[in-house]
Amino acid sequence: MFTHREDYHHLFGENLERIDSPNGRKYLLEEKGLYLPSVTTVLSHQSKEGIAKWRNRVGEEAADRKSKHASTRGTRLHTVHEYYLNNIDVSALSEYQVPLIKLMFAGSRSKLDKHVDVIYQQETQMFSERLGVAGTVDLICEFDGELAVVDFKTSEKIKPERYLENYFVQLSAYWGMFSEKTGIVPKKLVVFLVTEAGEVQIVERTNIMHYLKKLTDYVHQFNESQNA
Repeated sequence: MFTHREDYHHLFGENLERIDSPNGRKYLLEEKGLYLPSVTTVLSHQSKEGIAKWRNRVGEEAADRKSKHASTRGTRLHTVHEYYLNNIDVSALSEYQVPLIKLMFAGSRSKLDKHVDVIYQQETQMFSERLGVAGTVDLICEFDGELAVVDFKTSEKIKPERYLENYFVQLSAYWGMFSEKTGIVPKKLVVFLVTEAGEVQIVERTNIMHYLKKLTDYVHQFNESQNA
């Protein structure tokens, strides 16, 4: 059973309306009439050139097929993780009936049990006017006894750590949002990646300011591109 703290939930009660468009996702903070891009949209802007090269290399049809598979795989396993961490039996979930997801969860379940303890936030919408972004954090919890911001990822196979850099930039955004609202500073960022073979790759970083600086640069570049 996972323990959930609810004493900070009231700090994240703002009504954020999610707006999806061909130009990416934004969140509207209704009280202030403020539109903030999602952190994933900002990061997608940074990687769009690399994605375009990949699509040209593999072909549009194969790229669409792979992208859809990855998105569906990630959403399904994410749902199973969310229910499990909320101490809900996942066996009846439609997502869990998919053989690939059942295999992947079989690998990740023991790691969740081992590493995750007290949960502070899960699937929580957050924003930061100072950073100029908004988004939905996967998990903020005590991870091996230290408060951490955790992001769940899926992949065909284990990734070289250099390919995880933007994941940590994304995590630094949630770190900043949570710290600003609560005054509590998580100690580390954690990427929790599950492969299609059920392997789990856990990578941690504590040099959070490094990634926060990258985030600030990326937001600036994104905003300039929107105003061009």
